[in-house]
Amino acid sequence: MSAPRSHLIKRNYVLASLILVIGFGGLLGYDLYFKPYILSESVVKVRVNGGGVLPKNHELTPAELYLDSVQTKDVPAGAVTSLKQVERKITNVSLTDGSILTGELVDLSDLEPRSDEGIFPVPKDVIYAVNGSLRSRDKVDIYVVQGSDNRRDNQLLHTGAQENSEAALPPGEAVLTGITVNYVRTEDNNDVRDTEQGNDNNRVTSTGKVAAPELKLKKSEGEMLKGYLERGFKLWIVRVE
Repeated sequence: MSAPRSHLIKRNYVLASLILVIGFGGLLGYDLYFKPYILSESVVKVRVNGGGVLPKNHELTPAELYLDSVQTKDVPAGAVTSLKQVERKITNVSLTDGSILTGELVDLSDLEPRSDEGIFPVPKDVIYAVNGSLRSRDKVDIYVVQGSDNRRDNQLLHTGAQENSEAALPPGEAVLTGITVNYVRTEDNNDVRDTEQGNDNNRVTSTGKVAAPELKLKKSEGEMLKGYLERGFKLWIVRVE
């Protein structure tokens, strides 16, 4: 009886050893492979030398960005996963070292003006035409057309009654292209959206009539348009993206 009992004990030791090895192997596999590769995502973080803070409206440089693997459960909504997506973008808030970048923390749509730019409101009385489907973050081309106040002057220019007539007339093509629309306002200064919930039906409806778009322009571009408006021309604002 002792031989079978000894064999049973030996078998139990072997089984226990196998279970122990398999258990350790599973833990190592989970920690070294499954957890870092299967249960994680690569996200973009910000690097701040000396553990300081990057201020709001700071332009992010490639040296301040890096990719890091983070457990999926710790990845915030809208996290940025590509370095190219945030290089040279402007921060919306102050950022500390190691912050995971998201669309709320960084201006991915280029809406924030840089040092040589401004957000220029376009009054409705200087608009010749504008798309009723215009929304924030769209891109537009701007054409300059004759207003009723400058038609007589333009006729005089064409007949040669004033020098430098060609320079005084606007060009036939768009004077500005690919301009970012920051905001689209109604007459009572509310945002124009598809519905009250947001832009969610591909512009089939709208919450109001477009009255005064606000455009992000270089200051020199704003001065150029101001010159045309002072001479009575109007702006034809055409959505292209």
